Amino acid sequence: PTVYRCVNIKANSVAMLPFQMYKRTSKGRERETNHVVAKLIEKRPNPYQGPFKFKHLIETHKNLWGNAYVNIDWGADGRPRALWLLNPSVTEPYLDIGTNILWYITRTPKGELLKIPYTDIIHITALTTDGIKGKPPIQVARESIGSSQAAQKFKGKFYKQGAVNSGFLKIPGMLNKEAKEVIRQEWEQANTGINNAQRVAILDAGLEFQQISMPLRDAQFIETMKFEKTEIAIMFDVPPHMVGDLDRATHSNIEEENLSFIRNTLSPILRQYEEEFAYRLFTEREQQRYYLKFNLESLLRADKKTQAEFYKIMLGEGVYSINEVRELEERNAIDGGDVHRVDLNHVSLEIANEYQLARAGLKGGEED
Repeated sequence: PTVYRCVNIKANSVAMLPFQMYKRTSKGRERETNHVVAKLIEKRPNPYQGPFKFKHLIETHKNLWGNAYVNIDWGADGRPRALWLLNPSVTEPYLDIGTNILWYITRTPKGELLKIPYTDIIHITALTTDGIKGKPPIQVARESIGSSQAAQKFKGKFYKQGAVNSGFLKIPGMLNKEAKEVIRQEWEQANTGINNAQRVAILDAGLEFQQISMPLRDAQFIETMKFEKTEIAIMFDVPPHMVGDLDRATHSNIEEENLSFIRNTLSPILRQYEEEFAYRLFTEREQQRYYLKFNLESLLRADKKTQAEFYKIMLGEGVYSINEVRELEERNAIDGGDVHRVDLNHVSLEIANEYQLARAGLKGGEED
């Protein structure tokens, strides 16, 4: 469940962010929505998947297999017309040593092998040690997960076998093999199993039970399970509180961990998407004019009070216009709202000097 949660958290975090196309202008940048690439990444990558499902599946493949392979379907005009995800379990990158050209070998549902050139593939990887094929976090975390699974099996066996740990029965004198087996069967039938938990055992004929292993509570089994959950979260670069480990969580450190998740986990992931998609989908000439960018605004928004204070500062410093703030809040623009305003107490030295000279001139005229 922890692995599932970690993969789903990262996939949802990427999938919910708008993946947008921009073009550089003399004034900075502006959104581009009519280009074929913009329509693919923002509206419909292929007939069967919307942007959310498409990005979610890419991130799922990357986290479970270490690699996500997006096959570009080129149109007759040389433009991409659809983006298809290949099955990562039957797809392998292959570097031809003789030509130093990268190919991707994949198998169709009918069992046919296809050899696809690297120019037709957008390859998103997890951690890689050779620069070509990624390694999934689950591969690195396998020992930790295996330990957790072993602990689960131990817990199941514990409750199946008995409400107390194993031990031995002492009895005065010697017993033959048949008598020992009868006593063992009678004891297990009366005192083991979940239905007999916490029941009082009755010993007769001089029998005495001697426990030889630590109680479950003393072994801090639950603490061990929490430790394994945290370890898996760390392997996936997910804050522990997101997978339900709230032992050391407070309001302040959760907020800080959320910001750290955006900066240290999501931002590198998003940068790879931006670079790889732009490099494969744009021509060299288009790359000088266009670029792709994820919009993080929805993740960075705080509570209403903090957000209002932020807008107030940005408006007062002239960074945002009123209409830009209204656009972030998904409200219609107003007349005159595109003008950037600044506080007159914060102006450049040149303007301040001109203002003082103008005042001095005006004052001298009045005295004359």
